Amino acid sequence: MPEPPAKAELRRRFKALRDASPAGQRAAWSRRVCAHLERFCLDRGIRRVGSFGPFGSEVDLSPLGQTSLELFFPRVAGQAPPRLAWGPGPLAPGTWGLQEPAAAPHPLPPVQLLLVPGLAFAADGHRLGYGKGFYDAVLAALPAGVIVLGAGFGLQRCDRLPAGPQDRPVQGVVTEEGISWVRADILPGPG
Repeated sequence: MPEPPAKAELRRRFKALRDASPAGQRAAWSRRVCAHLERFCLDRGIRRVGSFGPFGSEVDLSPLGQTSLELFFPRVAGQAPPRLAWGPGPLAPGTWGLQEPAAAPHPLPPVQLLLVPGLAFAADGHRLGYGKGFYDAVLAALPAGVIVLGAGFGLQRCDRLPAGPQDRPVQGVVTEEGISWVRADILPGPG
């Protein structure tokens, strides 16, 4: 099924916006994102986190590897239907040049917190990915109780995005500015 033109245009626009930010600025923002995440995980007793290696100008979550968190990363396990498998690092270039773990024995991330990449994040929790549906498939199958945060930069935030029935929202978004929750009633408490 062809993609709606609005999504394709939004992908181009938000990718260009992110790419136009200087690499040094993105690196500083990425360190701040990781500091917010580390603090959140420590405050909530979260130890196992689903992360991702940066693709192009995406937020770089690699500083989380220097913390006490146990990280799991996605590996493309199938394209039709879109499927990811999960495993620990180290990471190496894989499908489409994505940074992937060599071994990924878990069909779903065995985590308490899942970080999800995107090109844009809306105030209602919908995200704009790259259009292949990999993360929507993971979010549809994720066990209840896993906290799901979009991870990116403040310039990737927007009021609204087009969303279809297959598009799964995140509970909040972490940027260099901090964590913004979509709805107050899902704000996780301590522990």
